[in-house]
Amino acid sequence: DRVISRYRLKEKDDLTDYSDDIELVFVDLPKFDKALPDLESLSDKWLYFLKCANQLEAVPSTLESVPALNHAFAVAQQSRLSRKELELLEKRQMFLHDNRNAVLKGRQEGLQQGLQQGLQQGLQQGLQQGLQQGLQEGDRQARLVIARQLLNLLGVEAIAQTTGLTVEEIRQL
Repeated sequence: DRVISRYRLKEKDDLTDYSDDIELVFVDLPKFDKALPDLESLSDKWLYFLKCANQLEAVPSTLESVPALNHAFAVAQQSRLSRKELELLEKRQMFLHDNRNAVLKGRQEGLQQGLQQGLQQGLQQGLQQGLQQGLQEGDRQARLVIARQLLNLLGVEAIAQTTGLTVEEIRQL
């Protein structure tokens, strides 16, 4: 009257255990008679699933807590499909897989292209800003040279007006 029987391998002559790693488990499904509300252990849930998988339209809510049972149910549903339905399912899965890969490849290429464009624009802007700053600094240096030369000839305010430097900058010279 047991539902599950477990056997170990023994050496025939001296009756030593072959290995603790190997065990044969037999399940007598017709003897398993628990109803869905009576399932207690994980073994009970698996035995119920194995016995009733062909009649189930969906995974019962009490079994949904076991992720492996959800996967097993999906496999069981596929095993019921006709050859034509199975081919359609495989084509659909390949289509989804191909689309997912195309999106990932598009993202990767877009990121690379965006990075290249960003670097080019950054270099161009950096060069332009650097050139402008260089010109401004060169212009300032030229004004300082002119202001130094005018120190003996004009007053501080006149030099400031002529060169565009501040009165404080000229006093520091």
